[in-house]
Amino acid sequence: MIRVMHILTDSNIGGAGHHLLALLSRENGLDRNIFQVQVVLPENARLIPLLESQGVHCIEVPYLAERSFSAHAIRIFCHIMHDFKPHIVHTHASLSGRIAARIYNKCRIVHTRHSVFEPRPMQTQFPIRQILGALNNHLSDAIIAVSPAAKDNLLALGVNSEKMHVIFNGMPQAKAYTVAERVALREKYNIPQDAFVLAQMARLTEVKGQNDVLTAAHELPAHVMVLIAGDGELRPHLEARIKNENIHNVRLLGFIEAVEEILAIMDVQLSASFGTEATSLALIQGMSVGKPAIVTDYGGNPYVIKDGENGIVVPTRHPSALADAVKRLCSDPDMYLRLAKGSCACYASHFTLEEMVKKTESLYNDMSGE
Repeated sequence: MIRVMHILTDSNIGGAGHHLLALLSRENGLDRNIFQVQVVLPENARLIPLLESQGVHCIEVPYLAERSFSAHAIRIFCHIMHDFKPHIVHTHASLSGRIAARIYNKCRIVHTRHSVFEPRPMQTQFPIRQILGALNNHLSDAIIAVSPAAKDNLLALGVNSEKMHVIFNGMPQAKAYTVAERVALREKYNIPQDAFVLAQMARLTEVKGQNDVLTAAHELPAHVMVLIAGDGELRPHLEARIKNENIHNVRLLGFIEAVEEILAIMDVQLSASFGTEATSLALIQGMSVGKPAIVTDYGGNPYVIKDGENGIVVPTRHPSALADAVKRLCSDPDMYLRLAKGSCACYASHFTLEEMVKKTESLYNDMSGE
């Protein structure tokens, strides 16, 4: 039995949390006949009950929430590792976890980079690049990048390419709804049956590009409706813009737990990000049920959505290009059908949960010498 300890610092459920939920799901996740898993999380993290419902043992740790480094957490991690005796410690944005694992010194360290952050110019110059590279290389035996764009970021910081492994995020196929069920869902959300519906599912924060979506909305045809699902610090600003600019074709839904209902309602998914985007789980879920996407060319988006195959890629921070892409897609049924079929094919080829689990298990086996 290979013992694996995951360490995650998020109190709320973001991309890393959803990734972990998929990877550790009871039905389709890591093989529990081979891997014994324990997850270390901040106190009262929202992910805990969801993981425990999948039979995953969780440990709550103080001094951890949203903090990559904490001296107190390092000491606690060391005690947990001595009790659990992991063969592998797998961290998700936790410098403290990697330091503790190196102090423990009886395990291999795997680290996943879930986001894309363009290095600042000073980080790529001597001697900062060499220092950052040495730190990352010393504190990781293997580094998973969930997108080639994330890998490029790390290489620019001096990370050893031999430690790098690109493993795309994978998700289980979303629920497929019947025509009658989709009609009922549109009634539930008070959406006209003849509307062409766009949906953006992302945290409401500046780099996710909701402001660009609102600007683009002014140029959209009357029958196009935009749903924005998510919550965050940008919400009051977006609400004020919608009111002050009389934007009648955009609706803020807030946090939506039933994401599959939004996937069923929408015709096209949007991603207007200009920061952090690696391999979007929302885009993968949409592809799994044949929904094309219109995305910016930032970060990992072009590795998920291929222009003309399963969606349309537009320049970052270009609301007019976004609006033009919507007009093209909603007025060309043949094009829409072709991109919808391409979405299903792309999902099946690259972004299934089974593919992500298989590659992660293979890496764990290599790391543990099994």
